[in-house]
Amino acid sequence: MRVDLLFPRLSLKARLISNYLVVLGIGGLVTSLVGSWIVSSTIMMQARRSADLDLAVALTLYDNHLNGLKQAVGLVSTGATIQQHLRSRDRTVLFQYLETVYKTAGFDFLTLADPRGEVLLRVSNRERSGDSVPPLEVVRTALSGSTAAGTEILSPEVLGAENPALPARAHLRLVPTPRTSPSNKTEETSGLVQLVAAPVRGPAGDILGVLYGGVLLNRNFDLVDRAWDLLFQGDRFDGQDVGTVTIFQRDVRVATNVRTDRGERALGTLVSDEVREAVLGRGERWRDRAFVVNDWYISAYEPIRNPRGEIVGIFYVGLLEKAFTSIRNRVILSFFGLASAGFVLIIAITYYEILKITRPIGEMVASTRNIAAGRFDQEVRTDSVGEVKLLAASFNTMLESLRQMRNDLEEWGRTLEEKVNKRTEELVAMRARVEQAERLASLGKLAAGVAHEINNPLGGIMALTALSLEDMKPDDPNRENFEEVLRQSERCRDIVRGLLEFSRQSEAHMELVDLNKVLQDTLSLLERQALFLNINVVRNLDASLPPVMADRSQLQQLFMNILMNAVQAMNEKGTVTLSTCRNGSGQAEVAVSDTGSGIPADKIDRIFDPFYTTKPADQGTGLGLSIAYGIVTRHGGTISVES
Repeated sequence: MRVDLLFPRLSLKARLISNYLVVLGIGGLVTSLVGSWIVSSTIMMQARRSADLDLAVALTLYDNHLNGLKQAVGLVSTGATIQQHLRSRDRTVLFQYLETVYKTAGFDFLTLADPRGEVLLRVSNRERSGDSVPPLEVVRTALSGSTAAGTEILSPEVLGAENPALPARAHLRLVPTPRTSPSNKTEETSGLVQLVAAPVRGPAGDILGVLYGGVLLNRNFDLVDRAWDLLFQGDRFDGQDVGTVTIFQRDVRVATNVRTDRGERALGTLVSDEVREAVLGRGERWRDRAFVVNDWYISAYEPIRNPRGEIVGIFYVGLLEKAFTSIRNRVILSFFGLASAGFVLIIAITYYEILKITRPIGEMVASTRNIAAGRFDQEVRTDSVGEVKLLAASFNTMLESLRQMRNDLEEWGRTLEEKVNKRTEELVAMRARVEQAERLASLGKLAAGVAHEINNPLGGIMALTALSLEDMKPDDPNRENFEEVLRQSERCRDIVRGLLEFSRQSEAHMELVDLNKVLQDTLSLLERQALFLNINVVRNLDASLPPVMADRSQLQQLFMNILMNAVQAMNEKGTVTLSTCRNGSGQAEVAVSDTGSGIPADKIDRIFDPFYTTKPADQGTGLGLSIAYGIVTRHGGTISVES
């Protein structure tokens, strides 16, 4: 497929540029992706090499620490001082001498035993002696005549015998760790110990005993912090240490500077499953990215073995992955930025060259588009010669003919438009007069019906009620009811007057009104009627609703009309819910809902029309909602219905 077929509707200039962009874009994209891959691979490879080098340095520190303990025990065991103390059996002086060695070398326990393996003296637990030394490989090697050192896991019983304070240091609560399988084990009570032992020989070379000691690594941060200071020198990225160092007892962190989200050392957390399987399961070194407690690190793990070759722990050094990915991303973004700048420069040069080639043709295309758009004042001008010049001359001749034809059509159109506008104005005026006449006729019928049906009996009610009140004593128990009848009759008179004035837009008596109170007052009038006997009224009134400027009587009439419609829609049985609130526009909103049968979709747009009703002729006149609509409109509000 030819590339230019991808752009069949574009101009010649656009097609040339588009084809060139496709070729340049594909080449640039491939080059950028390959370059980004090379940059990313190089940076991450360097990170893995750094992790390997850091692990080697940290392991050297670990081995040097163990060798330092070994040398300390070896020097003490071969000196004449301990031999003299053994011959004299002066345990006080011997204890003082070994205590000095214990503190100077930093041992957590230091013990002297005889050739049979019976403990003669424990510096860190002086009260306990006479028992047998624990069955440790380094001690057996020393009893056979050689100095030995190694890392072992000691039980809490052995630790307690050597130093009563060590079991508490060794004890760790295991913490559930991401990317680690759940375990039934909840705590670690044994301890990971660097052990050293040396034989004590007499002048003749015979073995007088064995001196052994150890340093508990659990909660011992001196070694990991020294390695961290040497390797990373406090470097941080995004609030986190760039590097971390950890010593594991099997798969449990016992000494680390890895921090939890709360900033505490992550003691008791576990190594991830993939690392455990490789290092502890298969005895392999791990050199890859790994999830460490709460983040990804470029990690290096090395198994720690005891003198028998068994894996008892792991030494770990890790570099925060996002510190390197941040560098990688910056380099890649810079690479793409330079590539984009070069791309834009090439496009600019290409555009300029193509523009020089296609400018004459583009001018002709632009002229024809202007003519097609109705701008006949355009002419085709070109400096070209030959066929293009002849085409331009023919085009200009055709344009002159079209211009004359357009002028004739515009003149005829103006005459026709004037006639249409005049006729339209006459129709609009006539329609307005018809609508006004219909509206006045409807309102006249409304006023006549109300005056005929209500005014006469209402006047009689008011007169009879007033006469009855005059004859009643002030303390008559029925006086309050008659006064209420008179007040409501007067309100009915006001409502009738409002209906008669509906079409005249008479000015309402505006005042600050509490909508909640108007609703409550309206309900107190309606709930006494038999119509409301089987009606459950739910009130969801917002007590913080501010007062509104309105005519109290008209609002009461509005709510009464709507509530009566709701009750009639439910056949006088159901639930009416009243809600008030302030809507998103800051306006007061009143919602009335009922459990009636609803309104058909084809009739919902007509419910506010005067005299429109779906009730039987003897149950309504269709004026209630139209009056409500008029009241709301005069108050500057809106009213709507949903079914």
